[in-house]
Amino acid sequence: MAKQQERFRDAVAQLPARPKYLHAENSPAIERQSPSPWDLARPGVVLYGVGGGAGSRITPEPVASLHGRIVEIRDVSEGETVSYGATWKASGWTRIATVAAGYADGVRRSLSNRGCALVNGQRAAIAGIVTMDMTMLDVTSIECSVGDVATFIGRQGEAQLTIAEVAAAGELSPYEVLVGLQLRAQRIYLDGTA
Repeated sequence: MAKQQERFRDAVAQLPARPKYLHAENSPAIERQSPSPWDLARPGVVLYGVGGGAGSRITPEPVASLHGRIVEIRDVSEGETVSYGATWKASGWTRIATVAAGYADGVRRSLSNRGCALVNGQRAAIAGIVTMDMTMLDVTSIECSVGDVATFIGRQGEAQLTIAEVAAAGELSPYEVLVGLQLRAQRIYLDGTA
C-alpha cells in the first residue's frame, strides 16, 4: 500500500495544479489509516458490514442476511450419502435437514461440504452439494423442526455468521458473497427499528 500511495503522490505532483479534491482510498483504508492525506474516501464493502479484520479501527454493523426454512428432516444411516455426486457420506446415524434455499438464492455452491448455517442458534454443517433450490444440513445434535429458520448469513440470538466468515469458508471474497445474493430471494428491508 505504501508503494501505491507513493506512486499516487508522484502522479499528483506531475499535475500543473493540485485538484480541489483527491481520493485514493476505499473501505480498508478508511478502517486502518488515520489521518488520511487525502480529501475524500470511497466506502464500499464496509457499508454492507464487512470489516477489514485485525488492525481495523472500526467494527461495521452487518446489514445483509440470508435465511431459509427447513422443509424436511430425515434420518440417514451410516454409509448413506446426501445430495448430488454422493460427496457426503454419513459416518453414523445422522439427522439431515433440507432447507429451501440454494445457489439460486445466494447460498454459494462452494460452501458444499464446508460451510454451515445457524439453526436455533447453533452451527449446522452443510452436508453434500448445495443445489439450485435446496441445501442439506447435519442437524444431528440440534433440536429443530420443519418450519424452523436456517441462517446462512446473519444472526440468530447471540450466534452469528458474518459475510467475511462465509466468504472464507467458501474461498471467496466478501464481494462475491454479496453480489451472489440472488433476486429470487425475498427482500425484507428494515428501517433500524425492527
